[in-house]
Amino acid sequence: MAGRREAALTAYAEATKAGDLTDPQKAYVYSRLGGIKGYFGDNIKAINDYSKAIELDPKFGRAYSLRGYLRGVIGQYDLAEKDHQAAVNLAKDQKSEDYLPWVLQHFADLWRRRGNFARALGYCDQADRAKKTSAVTFRRAQIYLDMGKNAEARTEFQKFMKESQGEDLRTFWPDERGAMSRLQELQKINEP
Repeated sequence: MAGRREAALTAYAEATKAGDLTDPQKAYVYSRLGGIKGYFGDNIKAINDYSKAIELDPKFGRAYSLRGYLRGVIGQYDLAEKDHQAAVNLAKDQKSEDYLPWVLQHFADLWRRRGNFARALGYCDQADRAKKTSAVTFRRAQIYLDMGKNAEARTEFQKFMKESQGEDLRTFWPDERGAMSRLQELQKINEP
């Protein structure tokens, strides 16, 4: 709803009460609610919405991936890992060719948060083998940034900026926006 958060939340909340929606349609509505809440950092409520989406449609892989992502944000690493694994296991049922790399870069983020950078980069490599996407390039830049490998972070971020031309970079969630800001500042620093 063009940046009108409260109006969007109200509209989606009303849609959850619609009696003519199928369970997968209601699951989609709950995932949209979770997306808005996650975007604004209301992680617990977003997790609850993704959980409702999964209850309504147990094959909704994107809901598992985003719930796992947010569980990682709040430190529920074991639950996050289970969600990410469920999302990966559902890849064969998904129609989008971007699904698997998108899920794998979220899995990479979980390992970045846990400080296992080698495993995080391994998930990025798996994602690239499935299909190269700007989301994976961004995640790799973020991992290198957290590793303190500024030259690699800068290189990956430059690739990301070229790959993402035309994408709306305002869709990143709070922690990603923080990394984006740090990576943009890194571009201004002249290091060998």
